Amino acid sequence: MTQLAVHGLLAVLITISLTVPACHADDEYAIRVYPCAYAYETVTIDGLLEEGIWTRAPETTGFTWYSKAEPADVQTSLRWAYDNTHLYIAVTCDEPSMSRLTPVSQPRDAHAVFQGETIELFVDPDHDHGRYYQIAVNAAASIYDSRGTDPAWSADVKAATRLGADTWTMEVAIPWADLQTEPKAGAIVGVNACRDRYLGPDKQWSNWSRTKGGFHDPARFGHLVLSPSTEMIAGLEAELRMGGRRGPIDIDGSDGFVNAAYRALSSNAIAATDQWIDRLEQAGKAETGRATQEALADRIKAYRAELAGFRQTLAGEAAPERSVWTGMTARLGDIRLEIDRVLWEARLEGLLAEI
Repeated sequence: MTQLAVHGLLAVLITISLTVPACHADDEYAIRVYPCAYAYETVTIDGLLEEGIWTRAPETTGFTWYSKAEPADVQTSLRWAYDNTHLYIAVTCDEPSMSRLTPVSQPRDAHAVFQGETIELFVDPDHDHGRYYQIAVNAAASIYDSRGTDPAWSADVKAATRLGADTWTMEVAIPWADLQTEPKAGAIVGVNACRDRYLGPDKQWSNWSRTKGGFHDPARFGHLVLSPSTEMIAGLEAELRMGGRRGPIDIDGSDGFVNAAYRALSSNAIAATDQWIDRLEQAGKAETGRATQEALADRIKAYRAELAGFRQTLAGEAAPERSVWTGMTARLGDIRLEIDRVLWEARLEGLLAEI
């Protein structure tokens, strides 16, 4: 890299670009992470949610209106599980208007499945944001399934529903073979669950992992981590942020698991961010302009002060509030993106200067 390249770039970017968020992604949506437990017992698909796995699997909720941050006023909760042959989903839909719910059976792959109370499930089995599947099940357990938006694909999906006094429940089993993958401990599977609700005064659509512009948005699906340890989750941050995602990492599970996972994740992220700051410091050594040197030194000092505060949080015996964990992981990701932007553009500037 030439001195001209570094000077021309850092003089502008260190004083301006590093003071605003990098534009690697166009949202800061939460990155949802669910530790998916192995089901050692047989799961009977009857909609009753009585198997022991549904006690062990953590419940997750917090559905928002799609493309909005606000929580849906009628909520939905999920539990995920798996074994060697199937991915399992248990869904509980709160419903204040159960007296109006009259399930209507539909033919397989009929678009009418979407014209009523329906759960839309999405699975990106290899977490590549490319090949993904949709399985929609209505309150009568009628099924629509597709590869992407192509309903020519069909899987041996099993589904069942039950209606209660103020909720209705659903169980779904999706064969791994139809998803063309094999489950492995520690693997990430992209998933989402979305709800179509017609019983309110207006049609309502909500989602577990917030999407943008529609439910077919694999870049913003949530993430199952199969049979994870906290160390496994800590080592997956780069994959969780694939596509430049900048949001806070939102981990489900018991308090003990969640705090241990965040502690390990944050420790790894601090170490990785330290390395990025070192790279920025090395790049700045070629800088000759005094004003840019001072701006760079101030920025590096500020970054290191932030990291010192994060280390102090990790050293504390008491577990921080979830908002502290999520804010820390989001900020550490932002710092690395900011530095990456400067170094990438510096490399580009250097190449252009040599032409």
